[in-house]
Amino acid sequence: MRSHFIALAATVAAGVAIALGVHDPVALDLVFSFLLWAVLGQSWNWVSGYGGDVSFGHAIFFACGAYAAALATVSWHVTPWLAVPAAIVVAVVFAVVIGYPTLGLRGHYFSIATIAVAAIADAVVRTQPWLGRANGFQLPIADGFANLQFADKGPYVLTALALFAIVQLATILLGRSRMGYYLRALRANHEAASALGISERRWKLLAFSISAAFAALGGVLFAQYTLFVDPPSTLDISISVDMALVGVIGGIGTVWGPAVGAIVFVALAKFLALQLGGTGKGYDLILYGAIIVLIATLRPRGVVGSIIDRIRRRQAVAPP
Repeated sequence: MRSHFIALAATVAAGVAIALGVHDPVALDLVFSFLLWAVLGQSWNWVSGYGGDVSFGHAIFFACGAYAAALATVSWHVTPWLAVPAAIVVAVVFAVVIGYPTLGLRGHYFSIATIAVAAIADAVVRTQPWLGRANGFQLPIADGFANLQFADKGPYVLTALALFAIVQLATILLGRSRMGYYLRALRANHEAASALGISERRWKLLAFSISAAFAALGGVLFAQYTLFVDPPSTLDISISVDMALVGVIGGIGTVWGPAVGAIVFVALAKFLALQLGGTGKGYDLILYGAIIVLIATLRPRGVVGSIIDRIRRRQAVAPP
């Protein structure tokens, strides 16, 4: 655990140095994107990595945060900081409502159920006038810390870095907590774990709720950064697939897997955007899906998981 704390401290120090010392908006945008996707990937990792239930509906919780920020500034004319607790509460409520019946499903049935729920949520939002329907919201420009908007990208990076540090610290503590041990036991063999008295629904629902809160916080920050919220940018199935891709590439069930996966994903997404532009809509999903299949087949533990396995094998064969 000590190594994780050291790595987190080094990452935060590097992030602060970049935010304060780099003034190139393109570079800062890349760092912000990396931190945001690391948070979203980690939120997915709590359920699908540690819990073993692959979710393709996590965009719902991301949208809870984004729409909470939009409603706070556009409809209610209050500071978007008030959207933070509101987003957490709404996301947790949705997690309980969605998770209680679906977390009892096994394997791909849970994944299919989350896709169906996400599709229903998307359809509902598109028909509700108070949620902007399909047009969404254009957030007003109001620079200042109280409005969670900044003229430069450096403060956005610092805000994303703070959120990343909180989520990463919680994940480090999860690894040595009772919930972490229980989730890994349920993932390995839910029947044996249940026989030992571990309540599957209770612990998975708790992890699901916490992960929803993390994703919602990412949604609030995303809305204040882009100043535009609509169903395609928050609720589309591609958002949930991207979260899964970040976790799968880096390594599911690992502390630093989503962070590594976010670096690869952001670099790949920016490269595809430059190469394909607006003509490549849909091709990115095909490529991402192919990457998930290949990694699941050849390197199911992802980048970080494969490195950990290799280190353990070397330690096992090393002479005393």
